[in-house]
Amino acid sequence: MDTQYGKLIYTEKERFSIWVAKQVGHEGSWGDFYALGVEHNGEIIAGVVINNYNHTNATAHIAIAKPNRMIIPLFRAVADYAFNVCKLKRLTGMVPTNEPDTINFDKHLGFVEEFIMKDAAPDADMMVLVLWPANCRWLLEV
Repeated sequence: MDTQYGKLIYTEKERFSIWVAKQVGHEGSWGDFYALGVEHNGEIIAGVVINNYNHTNATAHIAIAKPNRMIIPLFRAVADYAFNVCKLKRLTGMVPTNEPDTINFDKHLGFVEEFIMKDAAPDADMMVLVLWPANCRWLLEV
């Protein structure tokens, strides 16, 4: 999908995984993963990496440098992949508790707080958030 706001790209998982890793401070391998994102005028402006699959759950890593209207098709694609293609029962996100803007953004996307892991981040606790398919407004009917 190419619009004035950017282009949703599904076919460059390595490129988007490298960009997301830099944005979220991920070092090392993603393991088995899927990545997609949005570029505008040749520049990546948003990306999502999904990894740590176990047939019912996976972890989502979300990075957005320049929010715009392409975030909606991006999250529809993420929801479709997670819940329709992979048939996951949940999608998990983890955010340090000292990043309230990120937590609020994830909650705006539909993630809900599940629990707090004490001392799980370098300088903070880690909030575990979950997106359930039944509550996912991004999920289109198939």
